[in-house]
Amino acid sequence: MKPISLSIKGLHSFRQEQVIDFERLCDAGVFGIFGPTGSGKSSILDAMTLALYGKVERAANNTHGILNHAEDELAVSFTFKLQTGHETAYKVERVFKRTDAVKVKTSICRFIEMKEEQIVLADKANEVNRKIEELLGLTIDDFTRAVVLPQGKFAEFLSLKGAERRQMLQRLFNLEQYGDRLVKKLKKQAQTAQARKNEMLAEQAGLGDAGEEALKQAEQHLEEAENLLQSKKRERDAEVQRFAEYQEIWNLQQEKESYLQKEAELLKKKEQIREKESRLHLAETANTLKPYADALLAAREDAERALREEKQAREQLEQYEKLHKKTEREYENFRLHKNEKEPELLKQEEQLTALKEIENKRLAAQAEAEKKQREQRLKEEEIKHAADELAKVKSLLERGTAKQNQLKAELKSVQVSSEERKNCRNANQLAFHIQQLNSDAALEKERLDQQETLIKELRQEQQAVDQKVNDETERIQALFAAVERAYALVCETDRSLSETVRLASQKKEEIVAKREQANRDQLAIKLAEQLKDGEPCPVCGSVHHEMPASVSSESLSFKETESELEKTETIIAEAGALAQEFLSAKAALEQQSDHLVSECPFLVKSKHELPETAASLEEGTIPERYSRISFEWKGIRQDLAETKSRMSKLLHTYKELCKKRDQISERLSHEEKEQNRLQNRVRELNDQLNERRKSFGEQFDGLSYEQAEKWQKTIEEKDLAAEEFEKRIETSVEFLTKHEQQKEKLTERLFALDKEKLDLHYAVESLKKDITDYQKELMGYPDTAAIDEKLQDVKTQLAKLHEEEQTLYGRLKETESEVSRLRGQTKGCELALREAEARLTKAADIWQKKAGGTPFEKVSEVKASILDRDELSRLKEDIQMYWDQTKQCESNMKRITEKLDGRSVSEENWEKAAVTKEKAEEAFSKALEERGAAGKALAVIRENHKRFKELEASLAEWQTYIDRLDKLQAVFKGNSFVEYLAEEQLESVTRDASARLGELTRQRYAIEVDSEGGFVMRDDANGGVKRPVTSLSGGETFLTSLALALALSAQIQLRGEYPLQFFFLDEGFGTLDQDLLDTVVTALEKLQSDNLSVGVISHVQELRARLPKKLIVHPAEPSGKGTAVSLEMI
Repeated sequence: MKPISLSIKGLHSFRQEQVIDFERLCDAGVFGIFGPTGSGKSSILDAMTLALYGKVERAANNTHGILNHAEDELAVSFTFKLQTGHETAYKVERVFKRTDAVKVKTSICRFIEMKEEQIVLADKANEVNRKIEELLGLTIDDFTRAVVLPQGKFAEFLSLKGAERRQMLQRLFNLEQYGDRLVKKLKKQAQTAQARKNEMLAEQAGLGDAGEEALKQAEQHLEEAENLLQSKKRERDAEVQRFAEYQEIWNLQQEKESYLQKEAELLKKKEQIREKESRLHLAETANTLKPYADALLAAREDAERALREEKQAREQLEQYEKLHKKTEREYENFRLHKNEKEPELLKQEEQLTALKEIENKRLAAQAEAEKKQREQRLKEEEIKHAADELAKVKSLLERGTAKQNQLKAELKSVQVSSEERKNCRNANQLAFHIQQLNSDAALEKERLDQQETLIKELRQEQQAVDQKVNDETERIQALFAAVERAYALVCETDRSLSETVRLASQKKEEIVAKREQANRDQLAIKLAEQLKDGEPCPVCGSVHHEMPASVSSESLSFKETESELEKTETIIAEAGALAQEFLSAKAALEQQSDHLVSECPFLVKSKHELPETAASLEEGTIPERYSRISFEWKGIRQDLAETKSRMSKLLHTYKELCKKRDQISERLSHEEKEQNRLQNRVRELNDQLNERRKSFGEQFDGLSYEQAEKWQKTIEEKDLAAEEFEKRIETSVEFLTKHEQQKEKLTERLFALDKEKLDLHYAVESLKKDITDYQKELMGYPDTAAIDEKLQDVKTQLAKLHEEEQTLYGRLKETESEVSRLRGQTKGCELALREAEARLTKAADIWQKKAGGTPFEKVSEVKASILDRDELSRLKEDIQMYWDQTKQCESNMKRITEKLDGRSVSEENWEKAAVTKEKAEEAFSKALEERGAAGKALAVIRENHKRFKELEASLAEWQTYIDRLDKLQAVFKGNSFVEYLAEEQLESVTRDASARLGELTRQRYAIEVDSEGGFVMRDDANGGVKRPVTSLSGGETFLTSLALALALSAQIQLRGEYPLQFFFLDEGFGTLDQDLLDTVVTALEKLQSDNLSVGVISHVQELRARLPKKLIVHPAEPSGKGTAVSLEMI
């Protein structure tokens, strides 16, 4: 990962947008970040993590208080590149808005892939965070640890002992997941596995009798039911067949009777059908002649209409021919009149138009002359006004010059010499210091008194809190004892429940065995009831039945135990669920106990005696025992809920009190230190005050502090007066300069106005001459209105001539067109008349031929006989339906006679056959139900048997799994595995750090891990002598810490998919001498060969001078300008 640019706006002390160009900074491999304390150097890393992960680690709740107090919006943008096979650039942007004094909310969040066209990969905060972690493979903690090597942390790590160093390694490399987290996971898995095993045991108990013997008995019962079903089926089939034959004969007899009745009805309708056939014949003949009759009528109507239209067209043609001749004469007469009048009117129009143009020019010249005269009068007024202004300006200049000379004399009288000013300033400074020291000493004394009172109050509060902690400790111990007693009670109740389930299972097996024996007895009784003397027994084949089976008292009493069996099965099923609740309760109590012990180390587990109520649960019958257990469990469950609630409240109170006690202790320690500091400060201020008073008396003998202040005020008053005089003199200079310029401008203005006035005079005279010439040309027309009136009259006459000509010509063309149209229309009507007469003759001939052999003579008779289509269809349907029914009835009578073939059955015999069939079907249905019940019972037993075997196999697997988990819990007990991993990580980091230390020290030093897990230094320059790290000098400690930091950063970066090609080094370079500083800078510059850029955060001026590229962070200013950054290049 290579940074390209970072943009910051509104974060911490940054206000205006600042852009950091990392691409230029990282070119040299090593660059510096310099700036005073509090300037905002750390905010650069904050901006980077805020852009990538949306968090600032050192801020409350990760985002509280990060927005500049004077801004309402925060914006960060970070552009970087990732390189595997090729470089890909990405940009992440975030904008936050203020919601209250400290909180902000995200308003814009985008993650963009920078290609030719930008691709938005995510635009929501959660999606952007997930994409960043997926892409980099690092969380915010990993990224921060790898990018920033914090000041002093690795030097501290270097001097830690084995166990403390392993804990720090555990935090750095996230080894907690192999310690407590892994143990918790194993414990949870073990609890889950045990719960699953108990569930399967409860399910196995709930299956009841599912063994091999029960399966064989169910199969035998099914076989017997199947044999009985086949016997009843054969009897039913015989009766069904006999009834079907009787039913067929009976149905045919009923059908024959209905057809005989239908034949009689059809015979009554025969005469009506004959009449309908006659009407149908006439209508069909009339329909045949109808087209010819319609054609004859249509031809007559067409001939009469054509005759009327021909006569009407001829009369219209004669009228329009007369009108056309009259219009033509009128048009020719008007054209002669127009040719005489039009030339004279056109000549008058031309003359009047020319006169109008001359009048327009005269009016324009007259208006222009009036305008020039008005301008001439205005110029005269301007000249007078400018002359007055010039006189006023000259008067002001004279008075201003006199006042300026007076101000200069007064300024000289109030000026103070530099020596007097210096003596006064020294006296006031020393007097001010004395007064300030006096005020500071009194203030610090007051603070010291307040501090002593505060410490006293804190000690009293500490005693009160200690007493409350002791009280809460006693309550927690009592609660812990109650939890352990509750656990023992749950365990004992669970054991009683298991014993009750065992007894219930035994009783269920006894009841099931009795039920099977009773079933066999019932089958024997049914067989005995069907035995008849002389007929063989279906079991033994004997024809003598001396002792048939009978209902025994045991069989009768078993019916009463069915309800008891059902209750027992219900108890077993409910006990399984109750056992699961006990298991959950025990797990919850164990968790509560462990939680109490972990939160309160003063607690010690102990054994408590079982309450007497638990021992009484195993007395009485099974239902009574189960009822008492259920009742007892309700009470326990209520107690558990109360205990859990109390534990939460007590622990919360205890933690808050402990936290408060620690806070008071910490604050008391701090306040005592503050008290010592204040005592030292009061003594120091008193010593300084005495020394300053002595110095003031020696330098300014006879002058008091108050007189020094008055002296300063006098000088300040003179300075204020002198300043006022200088301002007034400066104002007077500006005043005189301004009015001198105004005087010159007014003089120039007067000269220009005189010239403009003369030009206007000449222009007016010229316009007057032009007006006189135009008036002579207008002759007898007094004004424009007379010319316009005459011109409009001429134009009106010309327009009227053209309009009348166009009107007459239009009328002529209309009559001519209408005459032409009517001539064509008349010829068409004559032709249509001849054709209509020919069609009439032809239609009459055809009618005579077609109607010759029919009962119709006139066209009107055909119209009267015609029926509409619906009525015609109804007649045909009635006739056809009658004859179809007749034929169908004859055919059915013949079919029924053939089927009966002389057979017959009485109603009595038919009813007897139906009753016999119903009885046979009922017997078959009952046998079928018995066979189904037996099959269903067999299927249930088979399913239970199969599930029983599956549970046996699963129980074996779960037990093996539980055994493995127990072994793993024993192996991971304690922190041995984590310590092993930490040692391995330490060895790896040490090897890498030793190689880097060799580069930094020219192979003089190396670092190793001793047998106790501590660091030792190997001095290769002195024959490999080993010495403890505590013997290192400040510079050597820094170099070793730097090597260790680089190695740890490289290890952390291995988690990510892409290497981080930069980090920031925030270490104390002030401990290095010049030679070691050169060595460190040279070593850092070599890191560029590893494709890595290093940003050094430091205050050392020598280091600043050595680095070629620097980022300077300028602190925020009191004026409101925020932190700014700039680049310095050598």
